[in-house]
Amino acid sequence: MLSDLQLNSILEDFDIAYWKINLFSKEIVWSEHFNILVGKPEIEEDRFEFFINHILHPDYRYDFRIHFEKLIKDNEPFSFEIKLKLENGKYRWFECKNQKSRNNNFRETAVLLFVNIHQTKRDQYTIEENFFYYRETAEMTSTGGWYVDTVNKNIYWDDVSLKIVECPRDFQPAYEERMKFYAKEHHNRMRNAFDKCENFGIPFKLELKMVSFQHREFWVKLTGKPVYNDEQEVVGIRGVLQNIDENKNNELNLQNSLDIIATQNSRLFNFAHIVSHHLRSHSSNLSLIVELLRESKTDRDKLDLLANVEDVSDNLDSAISRLNNIVSIQTSLKKEPVIIKFETALEVVLASISSLINRENAKIVAEFQDLKEIRYIPEYLESILLNLITNAIRYKQPGRKPVIFIQTYVENDIEYLEVSDNGMGIDLDEYGDKMFGMYKTFHPSNPEAKGIGLFITKNQVEALGGNISVSSTLNIGTTFKIKF
Repeated sequence: MLSDLQLNSILEDFDIAYWKINLFSKEIVWSEHFNILVGKPEIEEDRFEFFINHILHPDYRYDFRIHFEKLIKDNEPFSFEIKLKLENGKYRWFECKNQKSRNNNFRETAVLLFVNIHQTKRDQYTIEENFFYYRETAEMTSTGGWYVDTVNKNIYWDDVSLKIVECPRDFQPAYEERMKFYAKEHHNRMRNAFDKCENFGIPFKLELKMVSFQHREFWVKLTGKPVYNDEQEVVGIRGVLQNIDENKNNELNLQNSLDIIATQNSRLFNFAHIVSHHLRSHSSNLSLIVELLRESKTDRDKLDLLANVEDVSDNLDSAISRLNNIVSIQTSLKKEPVIIKFETALEVVLASISSLINRENAKIVAEFQDLKEIRYIPEYLESILLNLITNAIRYKQPGRKPVIFIQTYVENDIEYLEVSDNGMGIDLDEYGDKMFGMYKTFHPSNPEAKGIGLFITKNQVEALGGNISVSSTLNIGTTFKIKF
């Protein structure tokens, strides 16, 4: 049998102290290692009471007494985690346990072990605390974890990821159906990123749209890194998934607003320049006529000059009228778009220019089968059709009957209107960058050209978030394409 000295030496190597308790006299003997742990105190009272009052943490005193009394009376073993104050005055975690003797009938002594578990307990608390903060952070930032087993073709999402994708908590995503959780327009990006990560170990960070379990599209930030085995082969991809839908939409809206502001500022600057230049020319003409009137010697000269005043006045009125049309574009924006049929809008336009159509013997062909109606401001749509059709007739190819072909269609969920003609065409190499400028004309031989129609049309289209483009071949014809 081991002596106390030998037992204490062995247990001390494992940082284990012990008590020896006489079950009849209730006398307690502390091992040398226990004495060293608690600082070899000078004890004037009962050793057990000293332990309870000065060494054991207050939170465990009541329970320890209960366990100890059962051990003394009924020889009932126990295992209990407690905190003890050591020589340095700090509390440390110990597991206090007693093993039941195989021969209870003749047992006189019980041994109570105190196993130092402080590091283990602290590690446990650290893990639990880190996990708590991980969970809290994940919830607050809508960030979930995921893992793809590329060998066994399995996908694992944590609870936060399942919540982000609006899946039931017991849902297990199938590997072969993984792409259905991503918007179609981002399928290629997803495949490329995962293929490069799996085959070449290239990590990725993507912002793309996912599709929830409830078929709702939303923006996420997806980060993935390769997982290697001992042979440095990629066996999986691990990453995080963050819901950034609100921030992304705000970002897109902000960028859209900035683009609109930049466009409006450009238009305003252009408009101000045109107003200043155009009105100044009329103002200068009037000033010159007034000066000449003062210097005129005869009534005849004055009457001739007054006729010039009438011409300048008419030109000024016409200029102001055209400028007012531009200003009215912004005023019309206050109106709510409504559902309007293209056929109805075209009928209004054709009725207003019937005399022009008849005079030039123009033919209008319209196909609205693929897109019969649109949500738009009626005045805008009518104005757009009016400008494009009248331009097509005015700039007809000499000797050729003007034909205007109008069609609407949908492509990739985007609505389009095209107006094509067989007229004179436009030299886009020379005039392409000036196509929609104010007072820009491309056929000087036409006395009706004012250079204002396309400028107004472009402003109307862009004011509602669309754009207009043109393709043209000289002596063949022109096509204007509007993307709503």
